[in-house]
Amino acid sequence: MNTARHDNTWAFAACLVLSVLAGCGTSAPEGVDASFIHIPGENDKGQGPVVTWNTDSVDLGILAAGEVARATYTFQNTGASPLVIAQVLPSCGCTVARDWPTSPIAPGKEGAITLEFDAGDRSGTVSESATVVSNAVPSSFVLQFSARVMGPISSPAP
Repeated sequence: MNTARHDNTWAFAACLVLSVLAGCGTSAPEGVDASFIHIPGENDKGQGPVVTWNTDSVDLGILAAGEVARATYTFQNTGASPLVIAQVLPSCGCTVARDWPTSPIAPGKEGAITLEFDAGDRSGTVSESATVVSNAVPSSFVLQFSARVMGPISSPAP
């Protein structure tokens, strides 16, 4: 048997196996999942991010039935490490989290979360909320808003 040919065959086979193995790895995730969020323990709590809200409650005032209104909540990371907002979870289907930071917020920097409320065909006083999940301590915080929705005036039945 020709030794040079035997060595080339093994080299080719080894390259083929390595190529297949290199391509079989899992691809990198497109976003950050909760496993990447470090929540500091009691002993190093001062080293983590801290969310300081400028307000946690907004009064949207008087809205007409069917009107859509936005509430914006601003905050600052007053902690010692980057803040990651993982989720914003509205309490009902009439509210949508429209905008929040998807990249880490460095210590000393500010951010904002916007909630959009659709008054629909309801009337009366409305109080809704959204839970913000982050890597700060505590890891969740509730933002609230209220409004007085004025429904259409119904005409008396004939």
